[in-house]
Amino acid sequence: MNMLSEVFAQSTDAVFGIDATGRIRFVNSNFERLLGSSRSQLCGSRCAEVLCGTDMHGQPFCGSHCPIPKTVSLHPPVSDFDLVVKRAHDDPVLVNIGACYTPQQQAGQVSVFFSLRRVNPQRMLQRLAVAPTEGPVGKGMRDQANLTSRETEVLGLATRGMKTTQIAGGLCVSTQTVRTHFKNIYQKIGVHSRTEAVVFALQQGLV
Repeated sequence: MNMLSEVFAQSTDAVFGIDATGRIRFVNSNFERLLGSSRSQLCGSRCAEVLCGTDMHGQPFCGSHCPIPKTVSLHPPVSDFDLVVKRAHDDPVLVNIGACYTPQQQAGQVSVFFSLRRVNPQRMLQRLAVAPTEGPVGKGMRDQANLTSRETEVLGLATRGMKTTQIAGGLCVSTQTVRTHFKNIYQKIGVHSRTEAVVFALQQGLV
């Protein structure tokens, strides 16, 4: 299991990874719970057939036209997006999805990881109701995050798959101090979870 797989296996987000053909090659336990299917049922299946995603208006989103598997070699930046995905024997669920390309190009290996987070419908309505004045937080703004040396150190340990208690022990600080560092990191780089922060750090070469 490579470094990203180790990180995503412990993520509180639901995470799965696909190869260049769009077949699922990695799932973590939270993705199994979100979809209501087992790892054996999910791995080897095509991403589009598992998610059966639609947009907010019920229009099909997933399918052979999906550009992500087709542009693996280019490693293009992908903005997160909202999607309604199908669950086994349950109601569909609205999620926000982020993508992280990897340098892996071997056949059958994970080329893109996706992290899924449930979207609170009330917060979604609030977000849609407020017209942005400057647009979403973009790469340029994130690059000006100005993380402190300790925040960068904490983020670097997180990319190695270390948990909060392990980071605290390694730095000889309390777990609450580590959580405070993460809170500050999230605010500075414009993300909402440790998985997003790790992906951002790896993509931007911060660690």
